[in-house]
Amino acid sequence: MSEEQGTAIRLPACPAESNCVSSSFNEPPNRYLSPLKIVNDRDESFRRAVRDLNIRASSNEVNIVEISPSVGYIHLTVPGTSPGSLDDIELSFPEGGEIINVKATARVTLPPPPFCIKKNCINGNMDQRIRAEKIANILGLPPVDDSAMREQAKWTPIFFNSDVVPGFDED
Repeated sequence: MSEEQGTAIRLPACPAESNCVSSSFNEPPNRYLSPLKIVNDRDESFRRAVRDLNIRASSNEVNIVEISPSVGYIHLTVPGTSPGSLDDIELSFPEGGEIINVKATARVTLPPPPFCIKKNCINGNMDQRIRAEKIANILGLPPVDDSAMREQAKWTPIFFNSDVVPGFDED
């Protein structure tokens, strides 16, 4: 499901009506996922990813569908939200890049929950976000930009919000 361009793979955008998250810069906020940071060089990160994913594949946590070392592409499937369904996880290691692009797509689209009730929840596609983060943890690769945001962000439940909006009552 990816586009090959010379020696690089560009992951396609998330389909409009699917449960999907992607590190593509043009995704809306509820579908955006931070790319992963390459800790060493691209080729070494790719080899380590293949090694670590093969270990997890032997324990049936992931299923490796495709590995293309020449273009730095890995396609996995993991159990989906709907019983018996699968989610696709795609990883793209751009040539000369310092990031790994990630895309997680559900094969069975389910309606998103109407609200979030836990910290760091982003309404919509949360299950796919969790699956992509689990793959990042398996690979031992940090997200490029959201770790600092999570530490600095203040999360407040919508229904019981008692935060004062700065400048609202200053008359």
